[in-house]
Amino acid sequence: MQAIYGQKSSFSATDSNLRINIEDLIKKYPDYKFPVLKRWNSNVFKKDVLSHKYEWSDRQLRPVKAGVVNQVTSVAAAIAVDKAGVFNVNDVAYNPRTGEKLLVLSTQGGTLVNVERGFEGTLATTIIETDELVRLGTAAPEGAKSTNMVQTSGDDLFNYTQIFRDYVEMSDGAYKGFIRGDESKADSIERIQMELMEGLAQSLLVGSRYRNAAQKRSTMGGVKYFVDTYAPENAIDFGGLGTWSSDLTALSKLEDAVAQIALQMGNKPTIYASYNALRKVRVIQDDTFRSTRDDKTRGIGVVDTLATGMGDLDIVQVIDRTGIMDDFIFVVDDSSVGYKPRKGRGWFVEEKPFNGDGHIWQVLGEYTAKVETPKSSVAYLYNLGI
Repeated sequence: MQAIYGQKSSFSATDSNLRINIEDLIKKYPDYKFPVLKRWNSNVFKKDVLSHKYEWSDRQLRPVKAGVVNQVTSVAAAIAVDKAGVFNVNDVAYNPRTGEKLLVLSTQGGTLVNVERGFEGTLATTIIETDELVRLGTAAPEGAKSTNMVQTSGDDLFNYTQIFRDYVEMSDGAYKGFIRGDESKADSIERIQMELMEGLAQSLLVGSRYRNAAQKRSTMGGVKYFVDTYAPENAIDFGGLGTWSSDLTALSKLEDAVAQIALQMGNKPTIYASYNALRKVRVIQDDTFRSTRDDKTRGIGVVDTLATGMGDLDIVQVIDRTGIMDDFIFVVDDSSVGYKPRKGRGWFVEEKPFNGDGHIWQVLGEYTAKVETPKSSVAYLYNLGI
């Protein structure tokens, strides 16, 4: 049923009378205004968002390195390491300093590793505390029986929903005084929705996860929050204004952020930055950047690319009126990050009772964000000095 606008009580009206779903209006805005909202979607969500909290589990690769805790002789068969979950039975460990290979025979508690020394004919030598053992692979024998293998479990992740809400208020005279009164009302609603979408887009990048049960208030964590909380090594200090003075140094910092995702076997990411940050990025090494228009990249126009060890990465400009984004460059695997409304709470307009000669419409959307695998899908640079 088409919504009927006028002064009425919301208690006597049905949802179909009260609400107009405007979630699809986002597709009508120019692409450059909301590139994050355009490029990200809800595909990473496996189920509906039914409450203020959405939960999922991180998926982590088994780490490949562990440091030695105590010095051991060339004949010692038990070696203590500083990290559990690195070595399983039949793994081949390697000491880069000495060139010795060791075959893992058993593990106790994940950190005490019993080994065969001098595996594959290598020379067994003393292992010192500063050595690091690297897992090269496995050498399981034919017909090997199953053992209690070390399992790598990821973090239990979650995020809260956040309500983005504002109102459009209009006197009855203003509402009825225009020949095309509905268009005037629609223009106001569209402006309010655009402001709320601006807040949603910023929250997806720099929002903090927060819940106050007494106030029934919650906010969502964005990319920066998930890096800071679950993958702090993926936050790279750019080094301030002086770093821009050298093309090689600036590019090296960008590569450091990209490498954090590459070393975790992540997918090819996208670079997100503000206009002011991209003004700096685009002046370094012209042959490193492509500045041709590329409208075929997921429907987004004016996308530059940066040549990196992971190939040419899209560079997307984020419009930010607050200036907060001027101090960050985000590196994001778009396929592992997304946002989704709480079920039935995507952008909508709802008329509310108005005490007086006028009308009031609520514009509201309740959304949350998901960063599927923080360590392998998101990183950022800070302290840009801009």
